[in-house]
Amino acid sequence: MTLPLLDDVKLDGFPVEHLYPGWAPVSRTPVVDDFSVVVFSESSSGREACWWLEGENYSASHILALGQPVRRRLLTAMDPVFWPLATGVLGSPLPDQSGPFCENLPEIAVNELSGSWLEGYAPHTLLLPSGHADSGEALPCPNGRQIGENRITALLATQRGSGPLIVSSPFTALPLLAQITFQTGPLNVSRFQDGDTVFYLIWNENFPALRPSFYYPDAPLLLSDDPGAAMIPGLILGWYARHPEHAALIREARPFRAEDFGVGQASGRLPKISEEAGQASPLETEDTRSSSSFTPGMNGMSPSPSPDEQPASASPPQASKQGLKGRLKSLFSRL
Repeated sequence: MTLPLLDDVKLDGFPVEHLYPGWAPVSRTPVVDDFSVVVFSESSSGREACWWLEGENYSASHILALGQPVRRRLLTAMDPVFWPLATGVLGSPLPDQSGPFCENLPEIAVNELSGSWLEGYAPHTLLLPSGHADSGEALPCPNGRQIGENRITALLATQRGSGPLIVSSPFTALPLLAQITFQTGPLNVSRFQDGDTVFYLIWNENFPALRPSFYYPDAPLLLSDDPGAAMIPGLILGWYARHPEHAALIREARPFRAEDFGVGQASGRLPKISEEAGQASPLETEDTRSSSSFTPGMNGMSPSPSPDEQPASASPPQASKQGLKGRLKSLFSRL
């Protein structure tokens, strides 16, 4: 007796009648040409796995396990999907047009495809541990570009907050607002664009103590302490392939503006000092009580103290100085 979704599948020439305990097929999807993929799920853990089929025949349980001729045919057939994305949105501004997408394929299948395809398409990405940037020295990139002193160190200190994610560009030191932020598996990915240069900061939510990874596709360069760092470029490419709306989101993303740091938001009047001797009575309005200015912080925007919250070491009012002079004069008159 065969299993649902596997009625016509042959494994080593025989029908599939048994699977490992706890595993069951959940979908079977055409991919390209005569290739299709079956996704399995383990009921106890929720883990997923793939079977790659050519026609009715089982080929492998992972793209990397496919025979070289079969894998070459499959990945070459995916060129129309991945080429426009790899040469466009992944590491440079968007092209005018994109090719087909694979938003109907299961995520696990797309990620296997995109990672394997990118490995064959792109020059070998230089992977360095993030501690490589701790010296503060300038960082030469494989494409000949150089990142200035201390810029990567500051960038990798970025903390995510509740406000917009604003960073200083490692290339020009200009403030940049994240264009889009998306989730792929445990990775939280933010895309930044400085002129024609695109880079990413990536946080792995399974390892919250790690600093973010820095990915610069045009180099190609990846600074990361993530145990799965080698998979990051393929996961980003796979997300683009599954989400055609990314183009509109990036085109509609607004650039950084000065008010993102709170510039121009402070209002109200400066405190006025009373002319009466020995009295200091600042005039406080509703505006001065509620307003606050903002200064740039590594996690976006950080409030700086309002006038009411200034440290107690501020200069005393003039009236207090006059009182001190009077007491000194009285003291000397007694001598």
